[in-house]
Amino acid sequence: MLTDKLRAHKERLAIVSLAVIAAVIWWQALSRGERTFSVWFLDVGQGDCIFLRTPSQRTILVDGGGRSDKPYSDLMGMKVVTPILRREAVNRIDVVVLTHPHEDHVQGLVPVLRDFYVGMVLDPGIPHGSESYRRFLSLIEKRRIPYRRATRGQVIDFGDGVRAQVLHPPPVRLSGTRDDANNNSIVLRLTYGKSSVLLTGDADAKAEGDILASGIHVRSDVLKIAHHGSDSAASDQWLDAVRARLAVISVGRSNPFGHPSRRLLDRLSAHRMDIRRTDRDGAVIVRFSPNSFSVRTSMQSPKD
Repeated sequence: MLTDKLRAHKERLAIVSLAVIAAVIWWQALSRGERTFSVWFLDVGQGDCIFLRTPSQRTILVDGGGRSDKPYSDLMGMKVVTPILRREAVNRIDVVVLTHPHEDHVQGLVPVLRDFYVGMVLDPGIPHGSESYRRFLSLIEKRRIPYRRATRGQVIDFGDGVRAQVLHPPPVRLSGTRDDANNNSIVLRLTYGKSSVLLTGDADAKAEGDILASGIHVRSDVLKIAHHGSDSAASDQWLDAVRARLAVISVGRSNPFGHPSRRLLDRLSAHRMDIRRTDRDGAVIVRFSPNSFSVRTSMQSPKD
């Protein structure tokens, strides 16, 4: 009887010891993870959706994807964006950024505003008649989400080494361009130590020129190519100034617009940029340390 009690006691100690060891390993793994700034360029077809997580687990969602031909649909948010956030154990989005109010950027954000706690919304505040944008603004008001109109020079410091600076739009919005909504897109440059990523919405060459004329610093390691790889974006002057090593294009498979354009791809190649595309690579995940970055895609084979 005594022997059985001793054996049971030893087994309990062993279980407790294993639990402690597992907790230590888990804590160490989390501690290592906290030194990483992750940027996920999600595969949402012919649209944009970028999820960012800082070293202290602060979360940012830039655009939500959508279908321009289905203006009342919540499917992109419900079937793609929300499940990915849930899988990553996200229940709060600290900052939601809508770069501009076109359906392929705003539509997927509607279910996010409805189903998640959102700390703040950053929006260029461009009047637009899209149904999804109307619902987006209505949810902000209904849920009393803090709202900020984006303007060049604003900075969000997440307190863990990650800073986001608004490079565009300017205080006086651009007008008379080929597409004022695109050319007043929010352009964000996020830095973590010496590493940086530049997110450009659908800003065309007109917006790029305005940013360069302002003299603001644009040099970045990773560049999200604007407007799904349209030839009207990523001019040679812009690429010369940014000098990115990695270009990411969010684009739909067999899209009717011919994106990304051959001329744009040739420009990126001429600037010796590594190119990743969501239509061919699936989701593109970039992990930044303060001094470097690594990239993987959801379609990579295990040996890569």
